[in-house]
Amino acid sequence: MTKPVIRVYKDSSDLKRMQKLTQAIWSLVSNYHIGDLAWQRNRHVGLEDEWITAIWELDGKPVAWGWIRLPGSLTFQVDPNYSELSKDVIDWFENMTETNELRVTVLETESHLISALEDSLFNPVEEAPEVLTKISLDSRPFPVKLPDKFKARHIKGSEDIKKRVAVHRAAFQSLRVTEESYLNVMNAYPYDSSLDWVIESSNGDFVAFCLIWFDEVNKVGLLEPVGTDPRFGRMGLGSSVCKLALNALSEKGAKTAIVVCTSTETYEFYKSIGFERFAQTKSFFKNTNHN
Repeated sequence: MTKPVIRVYKDSSDLKRMQKLTQAIWSLVSNYHIGDLAWQRNRHVGLEDEWITAIWELDGKPVAWGWIRLPGSLTFQVDPNYSELSKDVIDWFENMTETNELRVTVLETESHLISALEDSLFNPVEEAPEVLTKISLDSRPFPVKLPDKFKARHIKGSEDIKKRVAVHRAAFQSLRVTEESYLNVMNAYPYDSSLDWVIESSNGDFVAFCLIWFDEVNKVGLLEPVGTDPRFGRMGLGSSVCKLALNALSEKGAKTAIVVCTSTETYEFYKSIGFERFAQTKSFFKNTNHN
C-alpha cells in the first residue's frame, strides 16, 4: 500500500474531507453520520484548542480520520478496506496526548477498530452504552395533531436564530449553544433549514425542536438535536415535532432515519415513535505511562 499522507485539520474544508469518508463508508454498522460531524464540530465555539484532528489520505482520498478531545479521548473512523490504518490512528492518538488515561468509543459492530484497539492493549470499559436506533420511512407520513394554539413549521433562516437558540438552551438547561455557534451549524454541510423543525406557542416562542441532517447519498437522516422546553413537557410536543421533521425528510427521498439514544429515557421516547435498536457503542480504556 502507498504510504498515506496525514493532513492536519485546519478549517471547514477539512471537515468536508472527514464527512466524505463518513459518507463513503456509512452503513448500519458504522458509528457516524455526516450530521454527527457537522453538529459536534459547530455546536459550541472556542473549543478548537481542546481538539487535535488529522485526516489520512491516499491519492487525495480520505481513508481515515482521528479527532482527539483533550486530555485523552479519541473519536475515529477508518475505511474497512484500509483497516491496517486503524493501528496508525491509535498510535498517533497515544503520541499526541500527555495524559496517562486514554479513552476510545466505537460501535460494537466496527470489528476492524475493535481489533486494533485490543492489539494496542486497550481494555473494554463496563458502562452504559449509547444505543443507536433506526426507523424506516416507507410507510409514512406520520399523523400529527397539535394541541390548540400551537403551530409547527421549519425555521426560515437566520431571522429565527434568537428563538431557536433560546429553546435549545431551555431544553438542555445549558448556555453553551449561542447565536454565533448556531449560525456556524446553519452554515455547515449538510444543514437544511427545511429539516430544522420547531413548534411555536401562541405567543410565537419556540417550545420544541427537531433538526434532521440528511445524507442524500445514503438516503438516511440523523435526528440531532431534539428537545422540548421543560415548561411544555408531557404535551406530546417532542414526539410531534420529530414526526413532522420525519415527514419532511421522507418527502426529500430519505428511506431511513437514525438517532443516538444516550439514556434509557431517550431510548423509550424514540421507541414510542417507532424507532428500533440496531447497535450500541463500546468503550475502551488504556492506562499508559508517559514518564
